[in-house]
Amino acid sequence: MTQVWQIAAGEKDRSYVDLFLNHDVMFMGPGRFGPYDKIVYEPLEKDGTIGKRIATQLRQFCTEVKGGDIVLLRLGSQAKAIGWIRPWKVPEYDWNPSFDDVFGWDLQHTRRVVWQHHLADELQKMQKTKDLFYSRGATFSKVHRIKDELKDLFNQCELRGLKPLPSVPKPLTLEKLGAELFTEGLPNEHVDKFILAIQRQRRLVRWYEESGKRVKRPSEHEVVAHMILPLLLALGWSEQLLAVEWRKVDLVAFRRTPTAPENCCLVCEAKGYGHGLQNVFAQATRYVKKLQLRNCERILLTDGARLYLYKRQKDDNWNENPVGYLNVNVIRTDHIIPSGTNGVDTIMALTPAGITREVGR
Repeated sequence: MTQVWQIAAGEKDRSYVDLFLNHDVMFMGPGRFGPYDKIVYEPLEKDGTIGKRIATQLRQFCTEVKGGDIVLLRLGSQAKAIGWIRPWKVPEYDWNPSFDDVFGWDLQHTRRVVWQHHLADELQKMQKTKDLFYSRGATFSKVHRIKDELKDLFNQCELRGLKPLPSVPKPLTLEKLGAELFTEGLPNEHVDKFILAIQRQRRLVRWYEESGKRVKRPSEHEVVAHMILPLLLALGWSEQLLAVEWRKVDLVAFRRTPTAPENCCLVCEAKGYGHGLQNVFAQATRYVKKLQLRNCERILLTDGARLYLYKRQKDDNWNENPVGYLNVNVIRTDHIIPSGTNGVDTIMALTPAGITREVGR
C-alpha cells in the first residue's frame, strides 16, 4: 500500500508554500547540525538539544520516505498541494546548505517531490466543504487514515521532470563584510563599530536560543534595546534621532531635529525573537497613516536577528515586498527569501545617509 505523508509548510506568519511548489522540494529542520546521521542526531535528542517529537519526525523524513510515496502539503488546516515521490528513482535524502535561512529557520534537510499542480483546483474545491485531515499538528508525519475523496486524486498523479533548486551565495565572513561595507562608502570607524556590534549580536542570539525561551526572553522592548539600537548606533545614528516607544511605536528615526512627525524617516516594529514577521507589515503601515508620518520613507520589521526593510513608493503607497533583508547570523548578498535582497545593501540603507537620501521624491 502506498504510504501517505503530510508536511507543514511553515505557519501563517512564515509560510514557504511557494518555495516548495516552485522548486519541487520539501524540507525541514533543524539542519544546523549537518547531514542526518543517527550518530550525530541521537545524542542531540538525548541531551534535549532537539525535542523527542521533532527528532522522530526528522528521522522519518530523512530515512523512511520511499519512491512512490504521496505527500500532502499543509499550511495550518488547509491542504495546499499533493506531491509524488518519483517511483523510478532512489529517493535520495539531501542536506542542502541553501536552505539555512528560510525566514530565519535552518531547514537544510531536503527531499525532491513532484508537486501535482494540475490537481490544485480540485483540491481547493474539495476542502471548502470537507476537512481533509483527520489529525494535524506535526511538522512531518504519516497519514494513516485517508479520506476517499483524496484517494481519487492520488490516482491522478503524473510524473514530469523536476524543477531546479534555488541556490544562494555563501555567507560573508565578517572580514569580507567589513571590506564590502568600506567599499560601499561606510567610514572605517563605523565599519569597525558595526562588525563589533554584529559579533555581540550573534553572541546574544545564541544565549537567547539556549536560555531565553525558558524565561520568556527577549521581550519586544529587549529586542529594541539590546539588539536594534546597538546596530543603528554603530552605523552612525545619534541618540537624539532615535526615539524609543515614541507615540506607542517601538522605535522611530528622524532625519533631523526637532523630532517631530514631519521629520520622521523610519518606523521600526519589533517582535519577540523568533516571532513570524510576514503579517506585521500592515500594523506598521497603520502607524504611519494614523500618525500622519508623511515623510516616513522606510519601515523596518525585526525580531532582533532578522531585519526586513520596506520602502514607500513614489505614489505614496508602500511596496509590500521587502527591498532589504538582513539576518545577523547569516549575512549574504542574495537570499532565497526575500529573493533579490542584498545584506550589504540593506546595511547601507539603514545608515542615516541611506535612510534620508531619497527625501524630496
